[in-house]
Amino acid sequence: MTRPHSDPTPGGVDAPRKPLRESTFAVVDLETTGVDPSTDRIIQMAAVVVDSAGQVVEVFDTVVRPECPDEYVHAAEHIHGITAEQVAGGMPLREALERLRHISSDKIFTAHNARFDIGFLQAESERVGMDLSVPTYVDTLQIARRTDAERTRRHSLDALCQHYGIQRERAHEALSDATATAELLFRLIADLGMSGTDHVDDLFS
Repeated sequence: MTRPHSDPTPGGVDAPRKPLRESTFAVVDLETTGVDPSTDRIIQMAAVVVDSAGQVVEVFDTVVRPECPDEYVHAAEHIHGITAEQVAGGMPLREALERLRHISSDKIFTAHNARFDIGFLQAESERVGMDLSVPTYVDTLQIARRTDAERTRRHSLDALCQHYGIQRERAHEALSDATATAELLFRLIADLGMSGTDHVDDLFS
């Protein structure tokens, strides 16, 4: 989903003090019907788990069927290409959230413009009576801005993929975007000059 760019904010509190080489990241992307978590809904989610070398070790990807179908309004199909029929046959929201929580447990939540995704995850988890808090996270948007202090380039995922030559099967498709974000993360880590012995919390702004 195309999302508004937010100002850099801290990635959370109590970031783990351990070296990068011992860290595993759950890189998440969502497709939604709009940009307002209070009214719009998640209709696709993906998580790509990568180890400290950037190798993919696990993948979760599904179309999501929102709870309370009478409150669901299908939208933004011109961006994400997900049809109402696909949503109707998707994984129920609560099950999808539980799967996401399981795959991201004990891993570092990572996303591009993470506050967008976290806002939707919190709103949707409240709708089904779950507690899906994300107290710490890595935001590749924030890191991209840190590596470009003079603001010489754009920092959307599209622009950064072009800048780094990262290939995507299809933009605004959750798994493609999560996979691209995972690759972007390690391009940015290299730009920061970090090694495996550096503390992973150096990625938190």
